Amino acid sequence: MSAQTVQQGRQSRSRVAQFRLDVAEWTVLRRALLSRVPRAVTPVGFAPEAFGLDPDDPLTPVERARAWASLQLRGLATHTPERDDVTGLTPSCVLGMLMLLESDVRVDVSSWSGDVVVNEAVAWSAGRTAALARRRRMVRSPGGETVLEQEPVVEISLSAAGGLLAQVMRALPHHVGGRPADRSPVRVGWPESAAIAQALRLGREDVALHLSGLPASALSVLGAVSTDLTGGACVSAARRHDDGALAFHGVWLWTEADVVELVDATTHGVTLRRTDLMRVRNGLLTALTGLLNAEEVL
Repeated sequence: MSAQTVQQGRQSRSRVAQFRLDVAEWTVLRRALLSRVPRAVTPVGFAPEAFGLDPDDPLTPVERARAWASLQLRGLATHTPERDDVTGLTPSCVLGMLMLLESDVRVDVSSWSGDVVVNEAVAWSAGRTAALARRRRMVRSPGGETVLEQEPVVEISLSAAGGLLAQVMRALPHHVGGRPADRSPVRVGWPESAAIAQALRLGREDVALHLSGLPASALSVLGAVSTDLTGGACVSAARRHDDGALAFHGVWLWTEADVVELVDATTHGVTLRRTDLMRVRNGLLTALTGLLNAEEVL
């Protein structure tokens, strides 16, 4: 698959570079970046074991050589180094991709829409944005169980023009839904909410997917127009120097006609309220502008 460079128009200060790397290309690129910052970790879900590879020896010599050659063709590498380190990468690649390890602000998105699950990490530093995304598809196994089938592609986006909010919004389900008539929070007793509460406390990336089992009766009590879930999203944001503490955490569910926000979860029940995509965007904007300069977010 080839790299793409997208011109964003005169309002942007530069171009946005987008790449679709296969797993081998991403693996050698990741190892090269970690050689520069040995104690750093890449976002959850992007380590070799997440793709079914050995964490210590993920590629054969032939696979490694092919991956470096492909990165050279994309303009991300200059040559194949003896070891997977940054000496083989172009300076612009190192500058952009290191933000994923050393960003001032990191936003993690876990969403699903229909049968597609998306995990994305968006990093921001000094007006620059870098994003890393992978997609999986929910399929039925021969035994009738739902399993996640990995797409063998990692999507990378590098921008020197900010765009953090826009990048986060692109990872959410696109269905808009109607404007809610009543946004009053509703407490719904639900035994499984204990698992949701634990996932929220741990900042897990798959909180939204946990909520796919929310019973239709919960949405009926809420007054939702439709009760069949079509998607969900969990967004977490943290500052680099906050010792890993989450500065923002939001969870939403989508039906055909509504967007539903998870307000709270305990071992005894969940609190939900109806909302809409515009309020979701405004809530994210408020949270992110509390972390960054407002002009850079937009």
